[in-house]
Amino acid sequence: MSIISSQILRGHCKNLIKKYQPIRRQMHKGAYEGDGKTTVTILNRDADYGLMVDGISVYGFKLNIGIYVVGPMIIFPKTVIGWNIKSTSDINRDSLSLFKVIIPRPDIMILGLDKSYPRDAPLLVDFKNIMKELNISSEILPVDKACTTFNFLNSEKRFVVGAFLPPNECDTINLERLQEVSMRRALNEPLRDREE
Repeated sequence: MSIISSQILRGHCKNLIKKYQPIRRQMHKGAYEGDGKTTVTILNRDADYGLMVDGISVYGFKLNIGIYVVGPMIIFPKTVIGWNIKSTSDINRDSLSLFKVIIPRPDIMILGLDKSYPRDAPLLVDFKNIMKELNISSEILPVDKACTTFNFLNSEKRFVVGAFLPPNECDTINLERLQEVSMRRALNEPLRDREE
């Protein structure tokens, strides 16, 4: 009897397990259905995000596609042009005339200047007024912050335009390295020495 009862009990347990196994699987199923690994996308290395600024120096800018732009530039999501001005004093209605003919209008225009620019300078008030007349939102920032803001907004597929002047004084700022350091700190990973 004990052999027969153990076989019946074993068969009954197998049926119960088969019956309730799909429920158990559903209970342990997570909301994320990927391969279970956390991923990080470095925006500057992916061409799908458009043009981005990787580096800044007193001579100009390095773009994520390996191009160096010497001097001031106007950068669009997928195009960059040299801006024919010498200093902030050359920013006026004529130097901004390009924005009168751009269709569609940019969502936002970011002006990147040297850190030492006077915050209440008349030319900055004029810049804001010109952008307001053209129905373009604008922001004036130090050039390093302006570049990172441009990169972020461009990665979000916003129609952002950056007008950047190289800083008068600076150590070369490698934005790609800064982003890598920030990411590693956030992920608590040790920093690697890189040869550059």
